Amino acid sequence: MRKLIEGQPLRCESMTGLRAQRLADLIGRVREIVGDEWEKPPVGRSHVLPLPTAVIAVLFGLRHNLPDEVLGEVFGCSQATITRYHEILQPILRWVTRPEVDQRLEQTRREGVLVDGFVAPVGERESYHGLFSGKKHLSGQNVQVIADLDGRVADVGEPVNGARHDTAAFFISGIAERWATHLAPGGPGMIGDGGYQGTGPITPHKKPPGGDLTAKQKAYNYSVNRLRAGRRTRHQPPEELEDPQDRLPPDHDRLPRRVTHRHRPGDLQNHRTGL
Repeated sequence: MRKLIEGQPLRCESMTGLRAQRLADLIGRVREIVGDEWEKPPVGRSHVLPLPTAVIAVLFGLRHNLPDEVLGEVFGCSQATITRYHEILQPILRWVTRPEVDQRLEQTRREGVLVDGFVAPVGERESYHGLFSGKKHLSGQNVQVIADLDGRVADVGEPVNGARHDTAAFFISGIAERWATHLAPGGPGMIGDGGYQGTGPITPHKKPPGGDLTAKQKAYNYSVNRLRAGRRTRHQPPEELEDPQDRLPPDHDRLPRRVTHRHRPGDLQNHRTGL
C-alpha cells in the first residue's frame, strides 16, 4: 500500500476531496513554508513520510474522521508519527487556505445561506454526560454549519453536546449571533429544515398532528425545499487555487510548529516556527 502512495498518488480525490491539480497546488503552498527541511532537516533524521504523502495523510484523516492508528497502518508508519503530522501540518493548512476561506465567507455574507447540523461521532464516552444523541443513537458533538446555496461550507460553530437539539445548538454554537444580520428584516436570509422552527431561519411548515398541510403550505414547502436542495444537486466545478507564491502571507516564516485547534489565525503571528 505504501508503495502506491509514496510521493504523490495519482488517485486520491476520494481520500482528500481534492482533484489532482488542486492537491498539487495545496502541497506547493505548504512546501513554500516548510521548504526542503522536511526531507533534509539540518539536525536529526528526516521525516518518515515525504511532504506530499504527509499532507495527504492529514487531509485523509480530517475528511474521513479516521483514528491516527488507522492512518498509520494505511501509510506504513506509527500512530505517533501521524499525530505529530497533524500537529505540524494542520495549522499550516489552515494558514495557506485562509485567503479562500475569507473570500468565500465574505461572499456568503452578502447572499442567502443554508444552516444545518450534524452529529460528529466521538466514540463511547461514558464518563461524559450529554454526548449521546437519541436521534442518531451515538455519542458525539452537534456541529452547526453555514453554507452557501450551492452547499459549500462558509462557517462552522463551536461543537455542542450531541444530546442538544439543533434549536439549542444553533444559539449555543455561536452561529445565530455571528449570522444575525441574515435573520434581521431585510437581511439576505437563512434557510433551515424543520428542526429550526421558531429560531429565526426560514423553515418549511410541519404537518399538524392528525391533520394535513394546505395546498398553499405545500407549495411553500416545495419552494423552500428547492432552495435547500436544488442548487446543491448541480455539479459545480471546483475553483482552482491561485498561484501559491501570490497567496502566502508575508510573515509565513513565523508559523508555529504546533498549534491546537483552539488557536485562531491571528495567534500564529506570536510564535516562531520550529520546522
